[in-house]
Amino acid sequence: MQLIDLSQTIAPGMSLFHALPLPQIKPWMSHAKSAFSGRYEGCTVEITEIDFVTSIGTYLDSPFHFNPDGVSIEHLSLEQLVLPGVFIDCTDIQAQQPIGPELLAGKDIQGKAVLFHTGWSRYWGQQVYHDFPFLTEATALALHEGGAKLAGIDCLAIDDINNPRRPVHVTLLHNNILIVENLTNLDTLPSESFTFHAVPVKIAGAASFPVRAYAVASDE
Repeated sequence: MQLIDLSQTIAPGMSLFHALPLPQIKPWMSHAKSAFSGRYEGCTVEITEIDFVTSIGTYLDSPFHFNPDGVSIEHLSLEQLVLPGVFIDCTDIQAQQPIGPELLAGKDIQGKAVLFHTGWSRYWGQQVYHDFPFLTEATALALHEGGAKLAGIDCLAIDDINNPRRPVHVTLLHNNILIVENLTNLDTLPSESFTFHAVPVKIAGAASFPVRAYAVASDE
């Protein structure tokens, strides 16, 4: 069995949508403070405080993110979050160019997590990371018609953020197809026969939340 980490690290200075605040990560209680607290003997403890919006890092969108009647993060079943995966090579697509449905032709995506490898994660932390390729509405419809359960991509967003209609998010999430963005290391995936895991913390009412995304592949 091979475990393949597909997640970006949440840290100060990370790539974000321009309007979002950077995460704040600091000790609520440090080892030094705990040593003088009188509550520990022969040991110290660190308790970390984190302040962040939930659409950062490698994160999963629940249907509620773009559908006010959709379910939020805590209502997702594990069967929706652990799925057989399909790898789609999009590395020929250039900056700010669309990813069309022809790339899905002949692919069995029924009940699967479909991961689009653009190679854009190599620009993580750089300005060019914001000039990513994106899925089209036709591609989102093809995912729905093909029975996909999740769509993931290794760039900032799956949609063209210059299109305020956000047709990919709307099409997918209104049809209960989950979305994972900011994946990385997709080039290390086998072309077939892997299981994709993207499980968020069960936060009541959350529309999106970071995940530790990874793949499980056979050693063969």
